[in-house]
Amino acid sequence: MYDIDSPRSRQLLVIILGIITCLGPMAIDLYLPALPTIAREMGEPQGRIQLTLSAYTIGFAMGQVIFGPLSDRFGRMNVMLPGMIGYVVTNLLASMAGSANELIAVRVLQAMSGAAVTVCIPAMVRDMFPRQQCARVLSSILLVMTIAPLVAPILGGQLLKLAGWQSLFLFLAFLGVLAFVLAFTCLKESLPDDRRSPMKLRDLGRTYWSVVSHRPAMSCILAHSFFFGGMFAFISGSPFVYIELFGVSPDNYGFLFALNIIAMGICNLINMRLMGRFELRNLLLFGCSAACVAGLGLLLSASIGIGGLAGVVIPCMLFVGVMSFTGPNANALALEHFPKTAGTANAAAGVMRFGIGGVTAGLVGVLHNGTAVPMAAIMAGCGVLSLASLILLGGYRDSGQTETMEDEVDHAPSGHQKAA
Repeated sequence: MYDIDSPRSRQLLVIILGIITCLGPMAIDLYLPALPTIAREMGEPQGRIQLTLSAYTIGFAMGQVIFGPLSDRFGRMNVMLPGMIGYVVTNLLASMAGSANELIAVRVLQAMSGAAVTVCIPAMVRDMFPRQQCARVLSSILLVMTIAPLVAPILGGQLLKLAGWQSLFLFLAFLGVLAFVLAFTCLKESLPDDRRSPMKLRDLGRTYWSVVSHRPAMSCILAHSFFFGGMFAFISGSPFVYIELFGVSPDNYGFLFALNIIAMGICNLINMRLMGRFELRNLLLFGCSAACVAGLGLLLSASIGIGGLAGVVIPCMLFVGVMSFTGPNANALALEHFPKTAGTANAAAGVMRFGIGGVTAGLVGVLHNGTAVPMAAIMAGCGVLSLASLILLGGYRDSGQTETMEDEVDHAPSGHQKAA
């Protein structure tokens, strides 16, 4: 047993939750270098194989609608552990897919399983920590999680070269087994019985409406969601742009992709340093503004063809990097308004993020025209909408609701909120 009052115990908790959270990005980033290969071997158009990414994001959004409220009703671990089992099974099925339709269907189910895992992590953190600590812990988890997208495309390129694209999904199944063992042996329930919310359909609809109709919370949620959409446009479009358009080999694609994750890690360290000096809203505003500028710069470069590969890579690095200023801060600011229903509120935010991400990833495939312009235009548009959402819906002006002493006590570590 360990107590989260101890700094060393908190660090261990962050590492464990960060490793488990890696299941989501690994399922997306590991197979990116294989997209052109999968299209060729299945005899499918590139745009159709890109829809497997949209299928994952849409399935992830659907899963969060279901599993967020379930985690509020039955507890985080009772939702997360079955989700890990589903993650293993669906990856095994994905390795046996023989067509784009089969892979799309399995990826939806795979994403729903992954959502059962991912939706519980911020809710567990919110169960255990008050707002400022919540933002810091989420940022620390993001720092651990950056390992996955940093190594995933590089590892994916090497596995593709050595054992074919099917090996990527077998490797993900193996990771799912390891995560299950880690969660089962090292974590305990963070939501005690007396704080669980009864799940009635009418009350569930009311809870979701309370999130959607809360302007300051939705401002933060949409600000990060549109940014998230731009990032998924990059994830969907970059394999074609880098590999097919600029001639980068699939096993080297991962190294270019890793530059974005390095930028994200650097920005995350800066964000954590600045948290004690600046309001979270100011840091979120900076992240949205930087994403907007980077997206517009990318569109200019892609449209007139200046800078070649570097003219695309550098703006993409800046755009993806500032996720560290939007994700943890937007999450903490939004969830502070819903201390009793953090799982459902986080699910609503996840639906927005991955719903928009699914649409933008699909648009990149639909608008595919042999250039980098569709990807760049969607990323630029998402950057503008991210900044506009934060400013126009009032999230930046809202001074926030300071948690009451009752909430502080509610979220102070207790015997129920210790991890083993």
